[in-house]
Amino acid sequence: LLFGGLLANSSTITPVPRWLRWINPVSYAYAALIQNEFRGMEFECQPGSQRYSNGNQVIETYAMGRFSIGENVAFQILLAAVFFAAGYAMLRWKIKPKYIWI
Repeated sequence: LLFGGLLANSSTITPVPRWLRWINPVSYAYAALIQNEFRGMEFECQPGSQRYSNGNQVIETYAMGRFSIGENVAFQILLAAVFFAAGYAMLRWKIKPKYIWI
């Protein structure tokens, strides 16, 4: 959750753990959520009372506009498939059957 973008802005994290956002499914889900909520939104406020005047500024500030909503969903599906395949391969490799087929 820390590297998903909710608690720490992904563009301000130190360079060493910054790569974790690329393998974190939460970061793709949060980016899709931010884009769905804020894209095209206009805030009605008095001049100087708020930092953002529209939703696109929010998306740019939190660096969540890198991929579209569809691409974020596709990356989540891809990561799920990769993690599933890696888990299956590791279980298949580590756990040997206790019986021998003849």
